[in-house]
Amino acid sequence: MDIYSMIEAGGRMKFEVTGEDLCKFAEVLIEKAQEMKAREIAQIPTEEKWLTKKEAAAMCMVSNTTLWAWSKSGYLVPAKMGRRTLYALSDIQKILATRGDDCEAPSWGKGKRRDG
Repeated sequence: MDIYSMIEAGGRMKFEVTGEDLCKFAEVLIEKAQEMKAREIAQIPTEEKWLTKKEAAAMCMVSNTTLWAWSKSGYLVPAKMGRRTLYALSDIQKILATRGDDCEAPSWGKGKRRDG
């Protein structure tokens, strides 16, 4: 039984290991990390679709001002390509998925006025 298998089995234990055991353990960890990275890369879309401000605002049913506020807060960060501001479709889809069908602006900064 190797170190990785013992760790996966769980429980508390003490054991002595050799340098060879540590090297095998490191190889297993590297292999597992490479497998995870390969799965992660396979899930990344090969080509991103970019939306203009107008398209992004329409998709989320918000104004350009809300997009600007989201950008400043880090909620939806656009990419600058030359003079154009573009939004990744995948980022907008993540926002829509986490917020459901209703894509209103977050509560911060919306509808709050200072009187005085």
